[in-house]
Parts: sequence; C-alpha cells; structure tokens
Amino acid sequence: MAGNSRIPERLFSILRTAEGGGLPRFPPTEIFNEGWMLRLVLDAFESLQVPAHPLSFEPGSHWFSEARLESPFRPRMRLDALGEGPTNADGVIGRLEPRDSTRAGLKLSPDTRQFVVVEAKMFSNLSAGTKNAPAYNQAARNVACMAEAVARTGRQLTEFDSLGFFVVAPKADLRSGSTSNLDSSVEREVVRLAIRQRIAAYESATRPEADELQRWEATYLVPFLDHLSAQRSLAVLTWEDCIEAIAAVDANVAAELGKFYGRCLSFAPGFGGKMS
Repeated sequence: MAGNSRIPERLFSILRTAEGGGLPRFPPTEIFNEGWMLRLVLDAFESLQVPAHPLSFEPGSHWFSEARLESPFRPRMRLDALGEGPTNADGVIGRLEPRDSTRAGLKLSPDTRQFVVVEAKMFSNLSAGTKNAPAYNQAARNVACMAEAVARTGRQLTEFDSLGFFVVAPKADLRSGSTSNLDSSVEREVVRLAIRQRIAAYESATRPEADELQRWEATYLVPFLDHLSAQRSLAVLTWEDCIEAIAAVDANVAAELGKFYGRCLSFAPGFGGKMS
C-alpha cells in the first residue's frame, strides 16, 4: 500500500483556504512562514540552476529541509548534563545520505563537493544559547555541527567547491531594528568564542571529553571558520536578494515567490489581524 500512497487532493483544498477570503480553517502562518519560504527558494535555486549566488547549487547537489546534523557535543553518558542532541538545520544543500539508525539524521556523502547550511528567519532573532553556554546560539550550533560533519568525512576543506553557513532574513529595515542579533551572530570571532565557551564547560567540569574537544577545536573548527570567513560564506542574506537572483532567470517564478513573501510579511508583529 505504501508504494501506491499519494497526497490526497483534499489536502490541497484545505491548504488553499489559507490564501484569504473568508474565515481560514487553520492559522495561515502554518504555511506563510520562513520554513516554507526557504523550501520554495531552495527549490527554485535548484530547479532553475540560478548562477553566481551563495545559494547556487553545485552539480549533483540537492536541498533538504529539517535535516538533523550530529553535534560534536553529543551525550557521552546517560542523563548527560552537557550533552546535546542533533541540530535541526532549516535547509541544507549538498549530497547527503541517511545516518544509520535515525529517521531524519543525515551525513555528508563521501563524494559531495558542497555543504551549505541555511537558517531561515522572518521576524525573530537567532535563539539563545544553553544554560552552560549562553552565547551558544543557533548560528554557533549550526557551525559546530557543520565542522563536525566535515571532520567525519576525513577530507580537506580544499576538496569542497562550496561551503557556507547563511542566515536568510528580510532586509534590514524590515527586521526588528536595534534588537536584531542576526548580523552580529554570524561574525567569525563571535561564533568561535561561543563554541569555545561550550568547550570550556567541559573543561570546568573536568570531563574526560575536554581533551578530545580541544583537539577538535584546533584541528577542525578553527580552520573551518577561517575558510568560511575567507570565502565570505558566513553571512546574512536577504529574501529580497534571493528573489532578485531568481528573477534574473525566471521572472514568473520570482513573481510568485514575491507574492508568497509579501503574504508572510503581512503577519509581522503589529500587523492587523493575523487570521485575515
């Protein structure tokens, strides 16, 4: 039966009730949000082969959503107070394959030439860090997981054609002004210090893993951050810029994305009537 399963047309009919006109059957923000905006943008970049952009796809690469990337700070014992589970990446570009014994866990394919992780934002900031490392926010967690994934391949950074971590958000004047932490959170030194603080918690607790993490930091993390910084691939991108890049290839697709994006923006805090 599973091989014959398909998405029922009735589901599409229900989803269309969120388009406006009448009382919606569910909150429209279930669809008009940064998660679906990112999937639409990545799908356009891949299918249209948009060139010369940080999110351009290398040959053989595909996009994945909500991929679970293994952390270098994985639990090493039962009820590990310092350990953490995999990080859910909003978007990943590259050649990936399933990680053993997981449903959504992914790892880099041995032959991948690209590994780009994207965090999508519409109105919110990057989430805060952990109790033991307050600065260890979403950007730092994603970068740490990326460095770990690359380390596990056993390959040199120069063997990759495209590596990057990007936050995609509205242009600056549509964000939360002076309270926005997006640009500052992707500065190389800010990310490095946040992960250093995370490792320091193991050192303070005199955990045996501290030596291993220190070696990982020196051997993999710092060179990885240096590479991203040198390639300018640790940065904030804007939805507007992505739509403009798509428009240069297909104006119709860009126009559709622009309308979807406008609908997402209509649910900004303070905008009248979130259920309209």
